[in-house]
Amino acid sequence: MKARRSAEFEIKIDKLVYGGSGLGRHEGKVVFVPFTAPGDRVRVRLAEQKRNFARASVVELLEPGPGRQDPPCPHFGVCGGCQWQHLEYAQQLEFKRRILEETLHHHLPETRTLEIRMTASPQPLGYRTRARIQMAGAGPGARAGFFRLQSHRIEDVKSCPLFHPALNRALEQVRGLHSRGELGGEVRQMDLACDPDEGLWAIAPAAEDKASTGSPESQSRENPETLLPRRVGAFTYHISPSTFFQANYLLLGSMVEKVRELAREAGLAAALDLFSGAGLFALPLALQFGQVVAVEASAAASRLCERNVREAGLTNVQCICAAVTAWMRAVGSVAAPAFDLVVLDPPRAGAGNDVMQHLVEWSPETILYVSCDPQTLARDLTCLAPRYYRIDAIEGFDLFPQTFHIETVVRLRRIRPGSDLRPQGSDLRPDLKNLKSEI
Repeated sequence: MKARRSAEFEIKIDKLVYGGSGLGRHEGKVVFVPFTAPGDRVRVRLAEQKRNFARASVVELLEPGPGRQDPPCPHFGVCGGCQWQHLEYAQQLEFKRRILEETLHHHLPETRTLEIRMTASPQPLGYRTRARIQMAGAGPGARAGFFRLQSHRIEDVKSCPLFHPALNRALEQVRGLHSRGELGGEVRQMDLACDPDEGLWAIAPAAEDKASTGSPESQSRENPETLLPRRVGAFTYHISPSTFFQANYLLLGSMVEKVRELAREAGLAAALDLFSGAGLFALPLALQFGQVVAVEASAAASRLCERNVREAGLTNVQCICAAVTAWMRAVGSVAAPAFDLVVLDPPRAGAGNDVMQHLVEWSPETILYVSCDPQTLARDLTCLAPRYYRIDAIEGFDLFPQTFHIETVVRLRRIRPGSDLRPQGSDLRPDLKNLKSEI
């Protein structure tokens, strides 16, 4: 395809891809077009051309594909926060399932025999209890909202249909503080969080400790210890606006329960929770395992994990503040026979080769990988399967309706014949209380 950057042409969209865009072909070349749907026939304008693909934007929808709907947000199509508000929710779920399936089947053909299910959010709107708001300008020209699509320009947003009502109240407060110049010129990002049960909310400058808290009746500012309670299953977690915690309060409990269910067939002695955050999985695992070790690089999140463990009355969870790769390298073979189960929930970039190689060496009976990116998930899993581990369960969770994001839980079981790398015998288990001193 040879065309000027401003060239226009017609194209039919074949499918959706991870990242949210529709994929079509023009003169044999792949073209990615955002805010489209399979079956759409659209006139597009060329925006970017590479050797193997091109990007284009919609000029006119000539013929809509099935399953389209009117987006519930007036900012949709400009704001970069959502990609799929123009699709009926059932369609979104099916496209996510297909994307996950295609990605895993391509990299791990043995997964073709497994059923991949996608669990829906109980509500496709009003589910978010956390967000990061971008800010720019001052006075009457002040803007607060989200980055526009593929841009660092800010779309001014007064409310978001994905937000829980309490989170929209927090956004309203941020907008007021920003427009009056009360946040200072240095603050350009604010983290928002809310407790959906009580309607409380909290805000904090990104990467800062100071926070302000509010409720339907009152709000107090300049409180560095602002924490919000979040009830998930049997436990109450204390979280701060700037510490990562899953945003979909409606579906989170189901995902945690699925992790517990998949962990039940593992041994009961000890579990390792890598990238543990504030203890989302460590606390419920403590009800099933004799000992749990939770490793987290963020000092703030690790402190919250310790507090959550303490307030839950648990005595069998050890929280370690350390970078996961560095900690695994430091404890080395000492930890190899220690854990029956390893749960890892890495950031979008994935766990990485070093972590996966340590898992191969340690050879726990069961591994549960919780992922927010199918591509890095597939990359990491190829280090384990099919040579050392067998994948026997894949579950998708739609924690972010209206977007392309997919949360996945995968269970891997160790292959014993010829690959049982772990020394056998309970006498080889180290004292887990001493693992912290190995760093």
